[in-house]
Amino acid sequence: MPFSLFIGVGGGLASALLFYSAAHGAPLMGTLLLVLTPLPSLLVGLGWGWLPAAAGAVAGALLMGLLAGPPFSAGYFLALGLPVALFPYLAYLSRSQPQNPGARQFYPLGRLLAAVSLYGGALPVVVLPLIGGSYEPLRAPMGEFFRVFSARAPELGMKPLDERQIEALSEFLVSALPGALAAYWTAIFALNLYLAGRIIRASGRLARDWPDLAALAYPPWLVLLSALAVAASFGPGVISVAGTSFTGALLFAYLIAGLSLMHAIARGRGQWLLWIVYVGLLIFGPYMGLALTVAGLLEPALKLSRRLGTPPGPS
Repeated sequence: MPFSLFIGVGGGLASALLFYSAAHGAPLMGTLLLVLTPLPSLLVGLGWGWLPAAAGAVAGALLMGLLAGPPFSAGYFLALGLPVALFPYLAYLSRSQPQNPGARQFYPLGRLLAAVSLYGGALPVVVLPLIGGSYEPLRAPMGEFFRVFSARAPELGMKPLDERQIEALSEFLVSALPGALAAYWTAIFALNLYLAGRIIRASGRLARDWPDLAALAYPPWLVLLSALAVAASFGPGVISVAGTSFTGALLFAYLIAGLSLMHAIARGRGQWLLWIVYVGLLIFGPYMGLALTVAGLLEPALKLSRRLGTPPGPS
């Protein structure tokens, strides 16, 4: 067996153990482990190729099957195994440049992140058979959680919730859950893809040029797909689940586009603008996030990065 496959299997087993530990550990530590779960396998994929990463995905899925059973194994493979091989493969797709046949044109960053968001949007729909075909069974535990919270509300100086409010909150959370899961997965995977790329680039093993992150541009059809997803979220049954899921993932993708726009505008104008943006995200999280998402959605039409930004300097 080639040495790279051993590295791939090791990375896959490390990701699987992180995934298992995140699911069974303390909530705070589990959240931290879950955020870093894709990193070992993505390091393998970007540093040694998609085939070793795929070998690691199979090894990790087999380990999860032994530790937690077939449904957990299938969930691991869909959520982490398959994408850690797929996206390094896309990242290294290239073709000759028409003007310079000796140079390579790599898969654009915007299309790569669009693919990540589409996968994230599809994931809560694909895993439906593993959770009984619906998110409705989660309504009862959510209602029980709000009843416990309502009983303790006076101790916190808050007004208790009545049964109608509890039912409304539970219904809202169940309907919004696919979108939240899709956005969360997209955020985790995009972050780990960036971290893995930085680490592999520092090691000298990155076999492609580093993309200009401030020049991020999605395919034009992605905004139309986002509008279709929002419309589908008002539909019945699985259509609503799919629409909500893709809406969450795609809106997070446009939040990234909004951050990229701020970096493009700040280029050559000083870092003070970025400090304002990131401090604003910490203090006014949802409102600043919404503003950045809207900016990302409007950027293809308004071309603010061209009007307000400055071109990158020579690398």
